[in-house]
Amino acid sequence: MYLHRLELRAIGPYPDTVVIDFAALAASGVFLLEGPTGSGKSTIIDAVVFALYGGLAGESATSDRLHSQHADPATEPFVELVFETGAGLFRVRRTPQYDRPKQRGTGTVRQQASAQLFRLAHPADPAGEPVSSRIPEIGLEVTRIVGLDRAQFLQTVVLPQGEFARFLRSPGEERRKLLQSLFGTQVYDRTADELAARRRAVLAEVEGAESRVRDALSRFAQAAGIDDPDERAVDDVVAGLRRVAAETDEHRQAAVSDAERAREHERSIRERVTARERRAALLARRRVLDAAADEVTAARDRLALGERAAGVATSADALDAARARAAQTTDAATARRQGAGLDADSDVVGLRTALADCLSDVRHLVAVERTFATRLRSAADAAVRAEDLAARSAALVDALERRPAERAALVESARVAAALAADAEPARVEVERVAQLRADLSTRVTAARAQEQAERAVADARAAASAALATETDLRARRIAGLAGELGAALQPGDACPVCGAVEHPSVAVPQDDHPSADAVESAASAARAAEAALAAAATDLALAQQEHERLRTVLGDLDADTLETRATAAAERVRAAHDAAVQVLDLERRRTAHDEQTRALEQERTTVASEHAVLVSSAAAESERLAQDTAAVDAAVRRATGALDAGTSASTDTAAGRSALADAVRALDDRVAELDTVLAADVRAATAAASVAERQSEVTEVCAEQGFDTVERARAALVPAAEGERLRVVVATADRERAVVDAGLAEPAVLEAARTADEPLDLTAAVAARDTAVERADAATRVAVSAADRLAAAARCGEDVARAVRARESTSARSRAVVRLADVAAGSTSVNPSGITLGTYVLMRRFEDVVAAANDRLRSMLGGRFTLETSEERETGSRARKTGLALAVHDHTTDTLRAPGSLSGGETFTVSLCLALGLADVVQAEAGGVALGTLFVDEGFGTLDPETLDDVIGQLARLTAGGRQVGIVSHVEELKQRIPERIAVRRTPGGGSRVTVTV
Repeated sequence: MYLHRLELRAIGPYPDTVVIDFAALAASGVFLLEGPTGSGKSTIIDAVVFALYGGLAGESATSDRLHSQHADPATEPFVELVFETGAGLFRVRRTPQYDRPKQRGTGTVRQQASAQLFRLAHPADPAGEPVSSRIPEIGLEVTRIVGLDRAQFLQTVVLPQGEFARFLRSPGEERRKLLQSLFGTQVYDRTADELAARRRAVLAEVEGAESRVRDALSRFAQAAGIDDPDERAVDDVVAGLRRVAAETDEHRQAAVSDAERAREHERSIRERVTARERRAALLARRRVLDAAADEVTAARDRLALGERAAGVATSADALDAARARAAQTTDAATARRQGAGLDADSDVVGLRTALADCLSDVRHLVAVERTFATRLRSAADAAVRAEDLAARSAALVDALERRPAERAALVESARVAAALAADAEPARVEVERVAQLRADLSTRVTAARAQEQAERAVADARAAASAALATETDLRARRIAGLAGELGAALQPGDACPVCGAVEHPSVAVPQDDHPSADAVESAASAARAAEAALAAAATDLALAQQEHERLRTVLGDLDADTLETRATAAAERVRAAHDAAVQVLDLERRRTAHDEQTRALEQERTTVASEHAVLVSSAAAESERLAQDTAAVDAAVRRATGALDAGTSASTDTAAGRSALADAVRALDDRVAELDTVLAADVRAATAAASVAERQSEVTEVCAEQGFDTVERARAALVPAAEGERLRVVVATADRERAVVDAGLAEPAVLEAARTADEPLDLTAAVAARDTAVERADAATRVAVSAADRLAAAARCGEDVARAVRARESTSARSRAVVRLADVAAGSTSVNPSGITLGTYVLMRRFEDVVAAANDRLRSMLGGRFTLETSEERETGSRARKTGLALAVHDHTTDTLRAPGSLSGGETFTVSLCLALGLADVVQAEAGGVALGTLFVDEGFGTLDPETLDDVIGQLARLTAGGRQVGIVSHVEELKQRIPERIAVRRTPGGGSRVTVTV
């Protein structure tokens, strides 16, 4: 990272605007920031750190010291820094939080901090491309751009007062914390912690798996009925239980078969005993029935005589009833004729027939007469409806005549919109073209910057190649010039001279003090070749950058951002217009379709209305004609019905004179026909009753002869009273039922078999006893078999649980071994890691060794090469950390002893700690991905150095500038002013503030 320009105002002791051009100031590589103590030198560095990270360089410094107490309280303090990294050129501007006077009234108001970050095209770019204006985002973005966080920046770019000396003297554990933050090795400690957590987890899993195996074995032992089971003998125990279960099941089956046979034998004996007992009971019931047989026969004969007499009595009772009914019906018929005004000789049937014929002819016209009022109203409504339909038909004709013009307007609008929508694809192509040109325009800026950087790289590589070639040429010339001394140094007394061949050497040439060796010449040649290769690579990169830049210039021509913006706006407007037109086309198409559908609906409605009007007019005329015909028919029917009534009654004709409505006439005819039907029915009943008397008389005579009685009176005398007859029927039915039961029982196969084997002996008690014994044995065998089967099933299930638990334990153990070993190694467990060093400590040790090696590279050329730094893995004195590996000692080569860093003098401490800090900066730079650190500030400590050591330190810092670094030395030592011409001078002003003078 390179600093280009720093600008600040109202910051610290500076009330006015201060501008520092670092690019011009550090042209020679080293510049001095000098001034009296407390004048504000460190504030310049604080301003740089604040601009980048929003904080200050010193850990104990607070941002309150930023706002100048010497400036106008209303003046806004700010820091603006232009810097460059591999990611590009940027400008960051920050204002700290400060209190400003209120615009109205007295007092102050707190103004919050703000920040802005811009990407620049060149260092003098006044605007730039905004990147962010949010403080958190800017902090993350600056860390990404620079490649270092604030802690790493302070250890690599800014070396504040006393902090690197404190790092030199700090114990290992404090040094560990700082190195952890710089190198980000906390991830290794978190990895070790995670591995330890996983170790505990897998060990818990192993213990859990072992516990599940023990639980499964315990359940298996309980199920199998054994003590102290062995997981390897589970299968054998289950096999033994299976054999026992099979044997007990065989015993159960045999016992069950014996019990079934015993039950069958007992059931057979019991059935035979029951059959013998049943036969004896049936024989006894038959003997009782035989003794009462005569009494049953007399009852049956008496019932038969009574039944014959009852038949005759029933017929005689029916004859008496028929005679009574005949007399009643004859009297009723006579009364009906008299009531109807008819004498005995009147032809009732003919009169009814005539009236019925008249009713049949006129009855249907009653319903027709009832419709007259409704039909008259319907005719009036039809006339009104016909007028409405005629008006609607005319309105529809007018509407249909206007439809074609409306449709033509819609079609024309759709055509115009479709023409606009057709421009959508060309407009989209133009938008994409403008977007590509925008991208090319942005790329052209980047390409120009890349070309400038490549040109600078070529210039630097060319200068480096020229310097390397000059170095090689100089070394070769010096080696050739001093070749005689080199040969003389190798010449021994008595040896032949390689030039003249003489063995005497009176004046042997000696080599010069700065005579270069062959290795030095070869090394310079290699450096020259490497520089030439670097120059060729830089030239290739420059050619590629120029080619890309020229291509973009050809593509873009004179186009600028404003022109592209105008084209983009026009293209976007075309796209929008085409899109709106396409939407309008769809809408017009929908409206045209709806218009056509409405037209078709109107045409259909017009056809329907015309048809309905024609049908209505035609049907109204027909209905009017039918109404006239029906009216004439009803009038004729009224006259006929009235005439029929007058002819069919003996009453005065005045009764029908008032009938003028057909319904009344029909109703009178119905009444007269009903009356005649009543007379006819009475006559029929009288005739029927007379015929029934004659029929019943003949039936009585026939029944008496059939049942063997001379007269009805003798038959009535032979009747059996109801109570006596019921008793006799019970006696007979009971005897017949008993006889049937006895005969059926004696005919049963079991009873017949009992009669055949009546002499054989039967022992039911012995059969029952044998059955009970066999059943008890079967039940006992079943219980034993069920118990054995249950134990086998339970043991088998538990055995499977044991097997699963054992497999799970073995799998868990196998997984856990690798995790446990890895966790122990990372935690430094001496059982697997004899060094006892944790993973995080090991990584820090390697990084710290790199830091010490880089520091020793510089320290060997300083302080006369007296000191080097050494590390140790042993526990530090007073440290509780075991083998931090970060212990640091100073090896004093003059006495060949190890010294504590605290035993060094002030100048020695400064020199050693500076080398350590520079080495730390190199390693952090490499760890940060090879971040290019183009600027370095060294703050104070030079006052403790003697002139010789100061020369060494200045020389070491000058070596840094050879790689292109800018080194700023912050000091008030007077001797440095004479050595370093480029400087930033800070002086106090009479007003209490400070001012800055830059000398280039």
